[in-house]
Amino acid sequence: MKRRLRLILWCAAAVAFVLGGVLQAAEHLLPQEELTSETAVHFIDVGQGDAALLLSGGQAVLIDAGTVESGAAVVRYLQDLGVSRLYAAVATHPHADHIGGMAQVIESFPVEHFYMGPETQNTTSFSDLLDALQAQGVSPTIPTPGDTLAFDSGASLTFLGPAEDVPDGNLNDRSLITLFQADEQKVLLMGDAEAAAEQSLLAHEPDLRCDVLKVGHHGGATSSSLTFLQTVQPSVAVISCGVDNDYGHPDPQTLQNLSLAGVTDVRITAECGTVILPLHPPSSSKENAA
Repeated sequence: MKRRLRLILWCAAAVAFVLGGVLQAAEHLLPQEELTSETAVHFIDVGQGDAALLLSGGQAVLIDAGTVESGAAVVRYLQDLGVSRLYAAVATHPHADHIGGMAQVIESFPVEHFYMGPETQNTTSFSDLLDALQAQGVSPTIPTPGDTLAFDSGASLTFLGPAEDVPDGNLNDRSLITLFQADEQKVLLMGDAEAAAEQSLLAHEPDLRCDVLKVGHHGGATSSSLTFLQTVQPSVAVISCGVDNDYGHPDPQTLQNLSLAGVTDVRITAECGTVILPLHPPSSSKENAA
């Protein structure tokens, strides 16, 4: 599987030129509504999975795409917002509840940048993702901590982890951790990162703070330690999970840790559906809408 990923990295550039005209033509098949220039984060309700859409200055970045069953819904959600192309897409790690719908997304929208970790998994979801990347001529980038994607608006998406000191035996801990920043407001997206990844992140970023936290691993007990939450000090926490899921997410311990850390605004997609958080400049009134 790793050999296959390397082949895609080498071959995609050649395929891209041939498919360029096809991708441009496909754009005309997508809705032509104008995408808002406002800055916001949409935590899309995909059931027991993750999908977050970052919008700023008319550019869109998708982080994860839920399960294969939710892929079509993610595509429709983006189309309804007027998304006709993705500035970037990010696969935090190769678990099916994060990348299952990504192949459908790649097949539906031109993608300028695609980020994923080096980890592989012998699953249909991962194989379909690689096939979609190859078919669309998209060359994936494996980011390192500190790499930043700049939006035209001045917003940015910075990759913070995983660092090399995070053990590779747990795919959750190898999740790509990202920080979306617009003006002075920061949104920290943890993927499925668990305790080891949290400890590594704080060791490398001891002054890390955020306004919004996408809680790691759907609110599971192996993530969101009290020390971590007290350090990053979010005002809003978002938990993406399914109604009556088999894992008991969010775990009562996670909810207790959030409370002890002073986080009183906790949004759970299983309870309130898609969560939309506008990010306003400091001079504007803050209004968080779900």
